[in-house]
Amino acid sequence: MATFLFLIPPGAKSQDEKARIIRDRFSWIAFFVPFIWLLWHRAFLAAALVFAIEALGSVLSEHPVFGLAGLGICLATNLLVALEGPTMIVAGLTRAGWRVDAAISANDRATAEEIYYMDITTGEAETRRTVSLPAAETSPRRHAPMLGLVGFKEGR
Repeated sequence: MATFLFLIPPGAKSQDEKARIIRDRFSWIAFFVPFIWLLWHRAFLAAALVFAIEALGSVLSEHPVFGLAGLGICLATNLLVALEGPTMIVAGLTRAGWRVDAAISANDRATAEEIYYMDITTGEAETRRTVSLPAAETSPRRHAPMLGLVGFKEGR
């Protein structure tokens, strides 16, 4: 089962027909050509950064001593983009004012769309929402320091 994120544009209502659907999964295309994949998804700053890191890795891979390090840098960059690429796209859209309306687990995209838009006809739009955990600052429980370290916002 895959998770599909439904993002709606700024000012749109829930279940808008202009919702953008992003499948949160590993992308083989992003693994093999991360620079082009990021450009295709309009993540220009990330594409420039990946291009610079890949160029550094390819220069290092030609060096007799640092050859494996250069290949490791290129492989790690490709793997990072393949795993976190959809998350980068969602973060970019969120910065642009879009908001995540739903996160639906389904076998394929058609089933996820059916579940998402089904609420329009049944009127159960408020029953289907993602669960969000409370933020640390809103929690009534104080967090103790971990492993003997000073806790967050505790000070000395």
